[in-house]
Amino acid sequence: MTLAQPTDTVPHGSGGQPGAAHFVFDVDGTTYTHNRPTITGLEIMDAAGIRPSDGLVQIFEDGTTRSVAPDDEVRLVPDARFKRRPRFKRG
Repeated sequence: MTLAQPTDTVPHGSGGQPGAAHFVFDVDGTTYTHNRPTITGLEIMDAAGIRPSDGLVQIFEDGTTRSVAPDDEVRLVPDARFKRRPRFKRG
């Protein structure tokens, strides 16, 4: 398993390998890169330091969201965005 790494910019190539693809996604405003076009919810949570019990939400361009389970496989499309699932307090 290759863990995603945070980055400030999108690098070209991987480890000096010309033409190697990088797939980029954001979690709570931090940008990460991944070397495959798909990633599991658990890999995203591990990279961002989110506990599986906290949960993860994917945010789409039109503003809609969906919950991402640890065993869900997600295709990394351009501008893929995620955030820790919000917690609501009663009272």
